[in-house]
Amino acid sequence: MKRLTNIAAILIVMIIMTSVLPVEMRAKSPKEIMEMVDEQRSPDSARSRMTMRIYRTLNAKEHDREIRIVSYARGTTDSHMEFVTPRSIRGLRVLDLDGTIRVFFPSTGRVRNIGSGDRGGSVGGVGGDFTYEDMGGSGFMSDYRNFEVIEENTQLWKISGIPLDEDSQYSKLTFHIDKELYIPVQIDYYDNKTKSKQLMASDIQVIDNRNVATHLIMKNIKNNSRTEIRLADLEWDVSLPDELFHPNRFYR
Repeated sequence: MKRLTNIAAILIVMIIMTSVLPVEMRAKSPKEIMEMVDEQRSPDSARSRMTMRIYRTLNAKEHDREIRIVSYARGTTDSHMEFVTPRSIRGLRVLDLDGTIRVFFPSTGRVRNIGSGDRGGSVGGVGGDFTYEDMGGSGFMSDYRNFEVIEENTQLWKISGIPLDEDSQYSKLTFHIDKELYIPVQIDYYDNKTKSKQLMASDIQVIDNRNVATHLIMKNIKNNSRTEIRLADLEWDVSLPDELFHPNRFYR
């Protein structure tokens, strides 16, 4: 009887110790992991140059189109992209203010609002595989729910999440999170039970004590095409003029 009492006491102590262990010393919940991922990718402000290359097929060796973009970000909700080349779309601008997306077309001088049902379209209408939904968003914790660890190994967590937006083009996403870097090195996009797209992230660089993937490849399995983005001259926590994020001034 005394031995059973001792065992029970030990179990109680173990339970108490487990409950008070810091996050670093115990198994992390899916929510905690995704919060740390968001923290890694959420500077106060950012500026970068992007080179987007569009390939006609998944296995094409030569790209069909190259587009250069200057990108600005403010917090987790606001972003502004300005298309620089080719000349035919120079001046095209995309402003995302807390989920409200506006596109300025220099050819007509008009601004178009992108509704929820149109966020599955190619950013700027340039034909790439990155959609407004892929490039926008206010953070994984804000845009997805029902996070669940569906697989784990020594290097990665594989976590599934469901979009909060009922008009999302996706039914589910699966994030492959690097355990050391807290970066999604791969994201799988599902349309019902079919994987329609896959994003691969590589060329990780440390910028202002944050890990940043500077090479992104979006494979559109459904359309048999792919688009690659390379980031350069990336600066975080920089001073940006308010006009960049003003809905009536961002294109002037």
